Formats: sequence, structure tokens, C-alpha cells
Amino acid sequence: MDIISLAPCSAAGGASVALGMFDGVHMGHRRIISAAKNKGTERGIPTSVLLFSSSPHRAPEILPLCDRLKELEKLGVNYAYVYDFEELRGMSAEEFVSVELCKKLGAKAVFAGYNYRFGARAAGDSEMLKKLAKENSIECGITEKVEFLGESVSSTRIRALLCEGDIESANALLTYPYYICSEVLHGKELGRKLGMPTVNQRIESSRTPLARGIYYTKTTVDGREYISVSNLGVRPTVENTEQINLETHIIGFDSDLYGKTVKVSLFGKGRGEMCFADVDELRREVERDIERAVNYFKK
Repeated sequence: MDIISLAPCSAAGGASVALGMFDGVHMGHRRIISAAKNKGTERGIPTSVLLFSSSPHRAPEILPLCDRLKELEKLGVNYAYVYDFEELRGMSAEEFVSVELCKKLGAKAVFAGYNYRFGARAAGDSEMLKKLAKENSIECGITEKVEFLGESVSSTRIRALLCEGDIESANALLTYPYYICSEVLHGKELGRKLGMPTVNQRIESSRTPLARGIYYTKTTVDGREYISVSNLGVRPTVENTEQINLETHIIGFDSDLYGKTVKVSLFGKGRGEMCFADVDELRREVERDIERAVNYFKK
């Protein structure tokens, strides 16, 4: 277990703990964290989360752990207790509550979603959590299912939307624009040669696959946000590779960003990935993509 301090906290004597994977920190997750935060404020104790470093079910990530922690910090969480799944895999539901929550985390209150499972072979559910919490003198809150447009909000639903390229619907469930925040790498500099320099970022294989093609984006550099247009794919016109990359042209920006970490936030989806006859045809289409991006944000 890694204990990560996210926000200053002077209070002591227990914690209000939110339980979950929090992959993406979406609308439903925020309901759980808000309940834990409110209880922590009421009782004058820190707000903590207990989560896993990666999915126990090996589901692809919506956000990598480093970005999940940033989102939790924004919500006022004080501490994150990050476990590897193998650390808890064989632990009974009873032991999880009495040892991990009570003794190690000092939980005075715990909060989880209606479908939360815990303990060896996922034997514990929300009803058992309430029962075991009561036996250990811990307050327990279970949040109800959160729906949006008539459907349940879940990480599974968000992953499906990302795979389809429905970024606007995914953003609605996340409550923020989906983003890639990573180091700028050296590329082939084809964009610069075409008069449209790009920021190149590698997409980790552990992330949820995104539909390939053009996205209308905003890029944050040193705290300032710029309108941009991004291509996610394998660059079929100029390169034969299976490595997924994000190439972003920042409109009105032409400084060297190699080695810097920048954040590219996705707002809308344009055309799909295309293979062009030559680089001249590619250049003309990219010019149209840039125009479409500008018009998208004007609307």
C-alpha cells in the first residue's frame, strides 16, 4: 500500500473514507467522494480514498493513476491509499473492514456505491459493508445508482463511448473533458515541414482505446489554454506502425515543447483516420481540419 498525501490537513483522530476504483472519477464517483467529504467536514476529520493502482478485472484505464490522483485532489481529498489488488485478493470481507479500514486507515465513516464489492472472491456487497461497519462502530453511507439520460453512469459505459469516438457524451458522464497529459516526444517533423507543426504524444497501451481520427481539442501549455486540432492514430500516409500517437496542432502557437508535459483535452470528434495519396493531399485536408476546429469552438 502507498499512502499519498493530496491536500494539507491538520486534523487527526480518524478519517472519512471513500471506497472504489474511481477510474475516470466520473459523475457517480463524485457522488461518493462528496458524501465522504461532507462527513469529514462535519466531523473535523480528513477525507481519504481507498483505491487500486489498476483494475482487478484488467479493464483498460480511463485515466492513469497519476491523473486520477489529480482529479481526487481537486475534489478536496486529503489522502489516497493506493493498493495493488494482490495485497487484498485473499482477504475476507470481515478482515478487510476490521484490519484495513479500522486499524490501518482509522476509518470513522465509509462511503461506497450501491454495487461496491470487496473481500475474497468479491463476497462482500454494500449490505455486508453496512453490517460490518456497524459492528466496528463505523458510520456507513451507500450512494444510489446515478443515471444520466436514462442510463446508469459507469466506467464501462464511458469506455464504450470513448471506443466509439462519442467524446461529447463521455465528457458529460465524466463531468470534465477527457484528456491526455504526457511528455512531448520528437516526431518526424512532417507537420513543421508542411507549415503546421505538431505536438507528438504517445498513447499508453493500458488506456481505453479511443476511436482513431481527428478531434477538436484544447491544449494547456504552462497554464494557458489554446484551441487545437488533434489526430489520434498510426499515421497511415507517412508511416507503417501499430503505435498509437496523438499529434496536435496548436493554433497560433509555434514554440518548442519537446520534453515538456502538456495536457490535451478532447471536446469533439471530426473525421475518422484516413490514408491519403500523398502529403499534399494530407496537407489540404489538415488545413480543412483546422478550419473545422476553429468553427467548432466558435459554436
